[in-house]
Amino acid sequence: MKTALTIAGSDSSGGAGIQADIKTMTMNGVFAMSAITALTAQNTLGVTGILEVTPEFLSEQIDAVFSDIYPDAVKIGMVSSAKLIEAIAERLRFYGAKNIVVDPVMVATSGAKLINDDAIETLARELLPLASLTTPNIPEAEILSGMKIIDEAGMIEAAKRINAKFGCAVLVKGGHKVNDASDFLCIDADISAWFEGKRIDTNNTHGTGCTLSSAIAANLAKGFTLDEAVRRAKEYISGALEAMLDLGKGCGPMKHSFNLTGKFAENMSLRERLMNSVADIWPKYNEHPFVKGLETGTLEPEKFRFYITQDYLYLNEYSKVFALGAAKAKSLETMKLFSSVIDAIANVEMDIHKGYMGRLKVSQEEIDSTLRHPANLAYTSYMLRVAYEEEEPEILAAILSCALSYEDIAKKIVENNPEAVNHELYGKWIRNYSGEEYCGLNNVLVSYLEKSAENYTDLQLDHLCEIFRACSIHEMNFWDMAYKS
Repeated sequence: MKTALTIAGSDSSGGAGIQADIKTMTMNGVFAMSAITALTAQNTLGVTGILEVTPEFLSEQIDAVFSDIYPDAVKIGMVSSAKLIEAIAERLRFYGAKNIVVDPVMVATSGAKLINDDAIETLARELLPLASLTTPNIPEAEILSGMKIIDEAGMIEAAKRINAKFGCAVLVKGGHKVNDASDFLCIDADISAWFEGKRIDTNNTHGTGCTLSSAIAANLAKGFTLDEAVRRAKEYISGALEAMLDLGKGCGPMKHSFNLTGKFAENMSLRERLMNSVADIWPKYNEHPFVKGLETGTLEPEKFRFYITQDYLYLNEYSKVFALGAAKAKSLETMKLFSSVIDAIANVEMDIHKGYMGRLKVSQEEIDSTLRHPANLAYTSYMLRVAYEEEEPEILAAILSCALSYEDIAKKIVENNPEAVNHELYGKWIRNYSGEEYCGLNNVLVSYLEKSAENYTDLQLDHLCEIFRACSIHEMNFWDMAYKS
């Protein structure tokens, strides 16, 4: 099970702080641990007392967690003194903590400053450079960016300034009457996005900042990308607010347990884990000039001719990977699946290639005398090595990188240009790889992979992702080969 550590203060009323963090992390499917920075006496009407722990005792709590159950993510909430912040930063550096989410609690919803200038300076200097993400509200973003924010353009500019200054991703939360429910995420100078939120009419919003940052940390711990972790956290907090829990005489808490047995506690599926491993590669496929040419119909036929010839040679080797999978299959059902795919490649996919070769005047003699390009040879040799040396799940991971990427490419082509399926030369290729039969077979292969790897450890699952990613890199090299040769 994935784990997350929250470093924050205790809220005796249970709506914010450590209590909210633990509820949120639990509901989002990770094991929650804590290091308490301060005890508070508070309720929905306000705070009446604070008892801060010593830096030495806070360090001792963090040591106790990291030395026994190393957390997959760390969320840091309100820390009111510079010495506590320094203690946290020193310990996180010592342990090489990962997936650190800093909720820079500086300013209350009322506008009151919650920590002194010395602590703010220390937080900015010591913690933010360690963070994967910081989640300031508007007043906090104004302090960190050094600018006034009056509209959405200001949120964007402030996020970019904070990102450039501290080197961490920034989620500027759009409350405080600038943009009530929508937040702006800046990952770096080139990657940013708006996350639209649902405006929910409720006064029971105590602990929303704690809850959002904890949900993000939990999803990072489970391996989701940063943008997906934010999206899931936003959806979770909307559900907690919509449950309309009404406790206390003031600004009450949300109902963190609104979906106690629901989807937010689910772990990432193996398919999602594989997709996450290539999140930086696959988007580049549809921007590749070869694929763009298929989409627009402007690809030079001679380049497609070269590609079809090499892909025909590739499919011969690809079929052997399935044959080795059939030989290693642990059940008759799986052996039949691999055999049926070999039949589909030989009698459907390769027939399409033969049709193209006839139109493009590629003779059987030319095919027989053509050598695989080095990029083709490297790709097929890698897959065959996996098939010879490893087991059924690893073979399926290698196979699916090609199979699923073609589905993804073809579907995006259709999405961007629906008329592409009617192109006189390239339409059949697009129709085949975006069609129900091809995509349905992919779904079957994925289900077999998930079943065959259901007892795999995290280390073994990471290895499947390594194979999937390696094949995706080879796939990109294949497109380069097709376009440049």
